[in-house]
Amino acid sequence: MKAVLFDLDGTLIDSAPQLVGALNQLRQQYNLPPIPFLVGRPFASHGAAGLLKAGFDMDKNDPAYDARVQEFLDIYKEVFNQNVQCMEGIEELINTLNLKGISWGIVTNKAKKFAQPLVSSHPLLSSTECLIAGDEVSVPKPSPEGLLKASQLLSIQPSDIIYLGDDRRDVMAANDAGMVSIVARYGYLEAGDDANNWNAQHIIDKPSDLLSYLSP
Repeated sequence: MKAVLFDLDGTLIDSAPQLVGALNQLRQQYNLPPIPFLVGRPFASHGAAGLLKAGFDMDKNDPAYDARVQEFLDIYKEVFNQNVQCMEGIEELINTLNLKGISWGIVTNKAKKFAQPLVSSHPLLSSTECLIAGDEVSVPKPSPEGLLKASQLLSIQPSDIIYLGDDRRDVMAANDAGMVSIVARYGYLEAGDDANNWNAQHIIDKPSDLLSYLSP
């Protein structure tokens, strides 16, 4: 394999503390008690939609949904880049990719206004060769559009690229793009969600496990 593409939240960075924290600040505004961190954590890969479902049992059919999303984002934008850490083992993996001369990039559904500062402010992640945000494509994951765009930017064929993510949508996008799909089971999987049912080519439990799939 000639390159690795990563999802961002729950795969490269542990953004759950900031996301769940913002959700609980919003719940406080509505006189609701905070939800336990471990209850909210699995929804961190689903963005505002997943978090509002977890925190308010609200979906896009609710008349107040759009306004509540904006309220959440207004809070999140104040905390999203505070003390964000990489997932355990990611720094060692990225350093190894760099040493081996293997290209790597990021394809996320996160909006660029959040993704770009998170990546550019991190000494390690700022060396990524490409960053494709969710609002830089016409259709975000599970569409393969972002992955194919990254493939073009890297000038590497999709069949020579691994895509690592912690959500079923990541697997769908990778498979449709013709890439090697690998699940980061260390990420934000929901309780009872079996990644074995996602039709991924491989599943790993820690970032270093990815290294065994880098050989052609």
